[in-house]
Amino acid sequence: MAVLLSAPILLSITLLISGLAKLGAREATQDAMRSLRLPLPTLHASVAWVLPVMEIVLALALWIPVPPLQMLIAGVVTLLMFAYLVIIARALTFEEQVQCSCFGTLASPTVSRATLVRNVILSALGVLAVVAAATGAMTTLLVQEPMGLIGLGMALLIAIVLTAATIGGRVAAPDADAPAASASAEPVLEEDELLDYERSPIPAAVLQQPDGRLITLTQLTAQRAALLVFVTEGCGPCERVLDHAEEWIGELEQTLQVRFVFSRPLEQLRKRTTDRITDHALHDLQFTARTALGGTGAPSAVLLGADGQLAGGPVNGGSAVIEFVQEIREQLAEAQAGGELSSDG
Repeated sequence: MAVLLSAPILLSITLLISGLAKLGAREATQDAMRSLRLPLPTLHASVAWVLPVMEIVLALALWIPVPPLQMLIAGVVTLLMFAYLVIIARALTFEEQVQCSCFGTLASPTVSRATLVRNVILSALGVLAVVAAATGAMTTLLVQEPMGLIGLGMALLIAIVLTAATIGGRVAAPDADAPAASASAEPVLEEDELLDYERSPIPAAVLQQPDGRLITLTQLTAQRAALLVFVTEGCGPCERVLDHAEEWIGELEQTLQVRFVFSRPLEQLRKRTTDRITDHALHDLQFTARTALGGTGAPSAVLLGADGQLAGGPVNGGSAVIEFVQEIREQLAEAQAGGELSSDG
């Protein structure tokens, strides 16, 4: 009986944690849906608002002491768990790693076999929860022994917290660069917003062009300034940035070069990616150029001047990159309006 009742308790705890984490990370939820290639992208924003609330409501409503209602809600929760399982299993078939904020910022974002195992367990718990609701065990315990239910719930919650703390301490080291990257990005962005930061020479680094030839950063900017946007396929914020590619290229290309830089060979890029960036792509071997320019991850962006100096950036993060490019667009528009820059570059 304890095992049977543990299933709905664990599901409720999981749904509460997941829903509360997503409440403060709706943009990350949309990024995850992009990474997972979910259909109907126009509805992603609405789903990102509804999903966390739905998970919280299901977690609480599962314990309303009405057996038919409990069976219905347990069935909905089980269907939701199986839907998550299918989505994760499908994501593991993609060529690139996928980032998924299934628990907001509380868990590792990378979809892996461990993620699949977790979702298999949650789906099994859903089936057990349906059985617990159908037998009336949940209602019986809730009505007759509420303190026993609370005690079991607390014991499971403590076990979850202790397990998460133990696993988190052991796996934190390999991901240590991620927090450092986000922490270092913020002060850089603050300085860039002033637009009068101390400029420095363009570092020595090499990129590979679509035809296979190598080009240095200084050669790239010998005639015109260049906006380099470093992105990775399968990364939600990167996909959000890539969605702006056609717009940025169309508006800025007459004035400066817009290039999207990938760490994987260009011939291996997905068709959906190449359709958006066309021939405005470069290959950064082993992240050497991004590292030399001070980028700490993907997406990131930097503006290289035609005078051999950095003209802006680096900035890191999806929102920061989009804001950075918007600032460039506004400055160029002001310069053209003031007669400082011709409209044809």
